[in-house]
Amino acid sequence: MRHRIASSFAETRAAALNTARGYSAPEVERNLDRVFALLRKDSEPRVAVRWLWAGFSVRFVLGDLPGATAMAEQALARSRGDRPSLCEAHQAMGGALTCLGELESGRRHFDAALDAYDVSKPQRSSLGSDLGVFAQAWSSHGLWLLGEEHMAIERAGNAITLAERLDDPYSRALALAYAALLHQLRRDVAQVLTCAGAAVELCERHRFAYYDDWAQTLLGWALGQTRPTDGIAIIRAALERLDARRAQARRPYYLSLLAETLERAGNRDAATATLEAAVVIAHDRGEAWWLPALYLQQSQLAAPAEGQLVWSRALELARAQRSRALEERILATDAGTFARTLSERATS
Repeated sequence: MRHRIASSFAETRAAALNTARGYSAPEVERNLDRVFALLRKDSEPRVAVRWLWAGFSVRFVLGDLPGATAMAEQALARSRGDRPSLCEAHQAMGGALTCLGELESGRRHFDAALDAYDVSKPQRSSLGSDLGVFAQAWSSHGLWLLGEEHMAIERAGNAITLAERLDDPYSRALALAYAALLHQLRRDVAQVLTCAGAAVELCERHRFAYYDDWAQTLLGWALGQTRPTDGIAIIRAALERLDARRAQARRPYYLSLLAETLERAGNRDAATATLEAAVVIAHDRGEAWWLPALYLQQSQLAAPAEGQLVWSRALELARAQRSRALEERILATDAGTFARTLSERATS
């Protein structure tokens, strides 16, 4: 009993620390270490899965995808026969697999998470977010990659609506940030500005951490479509703040936004270097979901012969991942023609 009381206190502290300082804050990690020490003396499955989900979230945001995946696998193993914990376990696996580029498997786990979520009994995670909001918001990214754009938009909208119905500002900030990222994938500048701007406003009003800088990178990309110099400054400042918080999740994707904006400003050398760094990080961490898009960007900045090879690599990987949205985007771009255009522009 004493361990359960201490665990309950730690959970209250974890939610407060996370919303105020972010998943990757050292204080959040230390509190989680304390919880795991307590759990070695308390084997209740429900509590264990809740904290394994928290461990997954912290490892994921720190950029430790292998560690996050291991936590998700443990959570899934412990959730069998315990329906209330299935939402957390399947959501963690869905997020890990989607990031690894295993999109179909990720979708199945997200669907299982939502099937386990009881709308009539909202289920809050140990770090403060509503699990139904979280699962719907995150699953929208994988759905878009799989070519299910209509369903992706619906999921993202449902996440925002549920957070509003629950009157939960933190979950709403989360849902808006995920929606802004979805709309960036779709390249819908107006929706990015709307959702990311609302996420930043909520975070500033309630002093929520992490999702503000996430949204700022997207605002930088959107503003950079017409004001690239301003966009570059916004993205770089947001990435510096994420670095200060040790938050490395989705870094190759964020760097792709910076590279695109640098290229739009005419700084091809910096864009090329940024993409090279993004690809290295993606390979080092196993973060494969955005690699086809990174290769496509590289193909557009390369010399014609090399560009065609990299373009082919992008297409092959998109097809291997069954990323229909990226496959269509790659096929719509003739790398050789684009590279020749850039070469002609550079010499004109």
